[in-house]
Amino acid sequence: MSRVATADERFMALALKWARRARRRTWPNPMVGAVLVKGGRVLAAGYHRRAGRPHAEAEAIEQAGGRARGASLYVTLEPCHRTGRTGPCTDLIRSAGIRKVFVGTRDPNPDESGRGLAVLRRSGIPVVAGVLEGACRSLNEVYNVFIRERRSFVLLKVASSLDGRMAASGGDSRWISGEASRRHAHRLRARSDAVLVGAGTVLKDNPSLDVRHVPGRNPAVVVLDSDLRISPRSRLLRLKRGAPIWIYSKKSPPSRRAAGLRSAGAEIVEVPARGELLDLRVVCRDLYKRGVYQLLVEGGAAVIGSLLRSRLVDRMEVHLAPRLLGAGGVPLGDWQGPGKVAVAPRLLDVRWRRRGEDMSCSGLVWWPGGKA
Repeated sequence: MSRVATADERFMALALKWARRARRRTWPNPMVGAVLVKGGRVLAAGYHRRAGRPHAEAEAIEQAGGRARGASLYVTLEPCHRTGRTGPCTDLIRSAGIRKVFVGTRDPNPDESGRGLAVLRRSGIPVVAGVLEGACRSLNEVYNVFIRERRSFVLLKVASSLDGRMAASGGDSRWISGEASRRHAHRLRARSDAVLVGAGTVLKDNPSLDVRHVPGRNPAVVVLDSDLRISPRSRLLRLKRGAPIWIYSKKSPPSRRAAGLRSAGAEIVEVPARGELLDLRVVCRDLYKRGVYQLLVEGGAAVIGSLLRSRLVDRMEVHLAPRLLGAGGVPLGDWQGPGKVAVAPRLLDVRWRRRGEDMSCSGLVWWPGGKA
């Protein structure tokens, strides 16, 4: 039987609902919602609308006016304590006479985490942290990686049979998942800054990697191609996509191949490699500098395996189709994996959803011992 939410959790859930109104319009700042409560009744609510505008706490306090004195504040993210484009929210909270503060999650910035809470506590304001912490953290999952690690957030999307195969023994993978799952994949493309595949996927499937089936803009395209094997006549290079194409290769790639790809509109980016394997951490940090904050990965087993070995997958979404492909099929990710179940990575805050005949499983990836 499911647990009944507490009053504090219900008020924090309302703050989350307000925060989601921003729909990432606050970028590069996080989405934040706030609710003021007195005597069990909501006095005011606000959210951070966009960068440079008042923070969620400021909106709620302004709405409440003098009624804010003695109220409790529920806010999804730790209040700021420094002056930036707006003043410190901790000062507003103190001057408004807030009685108690409930916080969803701490500031993910390692240089700031916990400092706003400490300022409030030193002022004599009780603080309760960690109310609906998982949901509040997930709200800004892309921002959390951006601010902590200075790299792209990696969302891995994969279609799989019930027995964990991405393709049949002959390499055929069209179509494992159904139409509803494929439509959702295009929604993910439209929400992402770039979509990444390996050279093998381009050579075998010749994808266009654009947004069809749903409204939205085309993402940039990232191809991992250490020896520049893909053709300048590939479909993704012929499409007028309105977004850049970056091909990551080893240093000093074949000049004639590079020239052909550049003439087709691609930019060649040279990164360090070990043998044929590119340094994917360097790739993700370079993409971050190019403004790619959410990276959707639709690669094959080799790319997925490399990302898993590098512990670079932040969220994973698996679309399970009601098919069986057998032991000869292509496994979900070409990597050795852990020797024991107890030390295996797992998904947190898991969401299951039916998509036509398929089931999708999505969650944040937790790595035992940390990512690094």
